[in-house]
Amino acid sequence: MRAMADAGVTVERRFAAPRDLVWALLADTNRYDRALGLSPPRYSWRTTDGRRERVAHATQNGVPMSWIEPPYEWVEGHWLSSIRRFLAGPVSEGGLRVEVEGVEGDTGCLARVTAWGDTRSWALRVLGPLVRAHLRRKIEAYLAAAAEVAEAARTTRSTGATEDQPATARLQRLLASVDNEMTSGHRTATDQLELQRRGEQLAQAPVSDAMVKRLVDTLGQRPDEEIAQMRPFELAHHWGQDRRKVLQAFLHGTRAGLVDLNWQVNCPVCRVSAQVVSTLDELGREIHCEGCNIEYGVDFGANVEAVFRCNKAIRPVEPAVYCEASPSFRPHVLAQLRIEPDTTRKIELPLTDGRLHLRTLGTQRALDLLDEAAPEAIELQIDAEAVTGAARGRSTDGHTVLVVRSTLDQPAYLLVERGAWSTDAVLGSIVASQPEFVDLFATEAPAAGLELTIGRITLLFSDLTGSTALYERVGDARAYAIVQEHFRVMERAVARHQGAVIKTMGDAVMASFVNPTRAVAAAIEAVKQTEAQHRDHQIGVKLGIHEGPCLAVRANERLDFFGTTVNLAARLQGQAGAGELVLMHELAEHSAVAKALANAPRRALTAQLKGIAEAQTLVAIDLRPR
Repeated sequence: MRAMADAGVTVERRFAAPRDLVWALLADTNRYDRALGLSPPRYSWRTTDGRRERVAHATQNGVPMSWIEPPYEWVEGHWLSSIRRFLAGPVSEGGLRVEVEGVEGDTGCLARVTAWGDTRSWALRVLGPLVRAHLRRKIEAYLAAAAEVAEAARTTRSTGATEDQPATARLQRLLASVDNEMTSGHRTATDQLELQRRGEQLAQAPVSDAMVKRLVDTLGQRPDEEIAQMRPFELAHHWGQDRRKVLQAFLHGTRAGLVDLNWQVNCPVCRVSAQVVSTLDELGREIHCEGCNIEYGVDFGANVEAVFRCNKAIRPVEPAVYCEASPSFRPHVLAQLRIEPDTTRKIELPLTDGRLHLRTLGTQRALDLLDEAAPEAIELQIDAEAVTGAARGRSTDGHTVLVVRSTLDQPAYLLVERGAWSTDAVLGSIVASQPEFVDLFATEAPAAGLELTIGRITLLFSDLTGSTALYERVGDARAYAIVQEHFRVMERAVARHQGAVIKTMGDAVMASFVNPTRAVAAAIEAVKQTEAQHRDHQIGVKLGIHEGPCLAVRANERLDFFGTTVNLAARLQGQAGAGELVLMHELAEHSAVAKALANAPRRALTAQLKGIAEAQTLVAIDLRPR
């Protein structure tokens, strides 16, 4: 606490819960500011003396206030330090300090919260004792509410959340088991009749009764902030349910009018939301991230995330940000540290994994460490061009000494990020491989003329062999029925391996998958079922699979894909014979793909594929049952 602060208090409390979870709750300054009754600010950016600063504006109790909000500092599970420098309002400067310490011989911890502020007015200084007493009551009430969550951590068994998840992610499940407005926020009134009516509509969809009840109960009972921006895969962790089935329920729930589908564009550098839109029509080709001060192309597969909000007819909720700098919005960041100009800073980090991404805030300086074991020490240097350094040794006690030397003439903020953890985001590449999305949201595609890049997706093309002769042998009506049955075989095989049929063309099928392993599994099943059902008709299926970037576009009012990856997948299929799958040699050597196809006969071939100058080495794998 500042020694000269006019209003400053420190409150301590013991918690019967792991320190990282307690830290995640107390260091969530977004939740803390909301609990203290502060108003959500409006944020903007300005440049002063060559430095970009985040500026916030809010009205509190009728008093206009504005402040500069420098980046906060923290080490996950240990401490957080924040400061606000006020440009307008009764306070000149204020801040928060959270410290959480382990208790020897105990599974709990001791937390210390310090809040302080310097006032501009002598009159307010006179009222200092009253202000401090009020602030103390507020902090004590928040800590008491946090203790309820801590008790839930002690008594509630995990249903999907794992210890390798960041504490901020694991905390969400605990908050969902506690009904306390101080920690969980306000709950607006629910239109129960409308919720029931729309829930009954969802019950008519191919969604389990248990999943319908989960979603309806969540929308009717949970606080506003939990249903204003829902992430299906995150909820799947909390509910202990299959991720795809939860996403399926949300997609059908959108059609039933329970929830609305929105698209959140996440910055590829800081991984924080830069924009949220209600339709893909509203997306542009490029987005500006204010925090990183960069423009980046929109990659629908990699940084566009599907999020869901409770429909306003049921509850009129809106996402609200009370503190944009909160660590809760950055679960991938283990530590954020201010490094003063031309100085060396030494600090201890609680690391259990050595795969780290180290970067400086607002710049493109970055360094990746790839060793799985947590190192004994990390030594870094920050200069005008880069972050350089290396790790050494292996930690034996879960602690790593970080030494950072800066040669800059300005302060820098170093971020230590998890390199091996991925967020529970429903990215565009996943949605595009979800049959319910392709079927239910046929017109939810980019605006006409807009092409959205998908950085990585797997596409499968199939076609029937012998179909022309089939029409001649059995007649048009019978042959048409057999071809339609083949399409159903393909649809079942694709859906069973978590893919989506994008379109059919004559006798051909185009499907998308998140990864090639699932596409190969679908191809194996498709050949097996086709052989079993249609061998007597003397028809077969041939397939091609390719992985790579493509473009998501609107074609005939539907989502479709175009580009070299699409063309290659189709041309690989053209090189296959009946019952064969053709892959580029590199994809056939992919470890998981090679394992899945290890026992299948194969032949190598070289082909000149249209659109590629050089002849390509391909592998044709015979998938017919032996």
